[in-house]
Amino acid sequence: MERLIAIRGATTIEVDTKEEIEKCSIELFNEIILKNNIDENDIVSIQITTTQDIVSYYPATALRLNGCKAPLFSSLEPPIKETMNKCIRFLILSYSAFKANHIYLKNAINLKGDTK
Repeated sequence: MERLIAIRGATTIEVDTKEEIEKCSIELFNEIILKNNIDENDIVSIQITTTQDIVSYYPATALRLNGCKAPLFSSLEPPIKETMNKCIRFLILSYSAFKANHIYLKNAINLKGDTK
């Protein structure tokens, strides 16, 4: 039985460039889709946040130009002391018959503990 699920994912970039943001955003999106067996037509929306040190390019633009048709919403994460730098996070709302498999890549693997 399908239900609405929320899938979290995060990655980090090495340098704040359009190419790096694009590459890492698409990589994260594709990994979430693959590991959750999601049909892109079942995606309701995607919320995207970036840390304040990412200013060269919108991850949402990278997804859109890569063919993503889902509604996208971008925002900045709040400036919290000692937070992870150069981090891109996704929250994908999708219909699925499966439990969400949250995906953390690169340095964002250190965030994995916040899923408990």
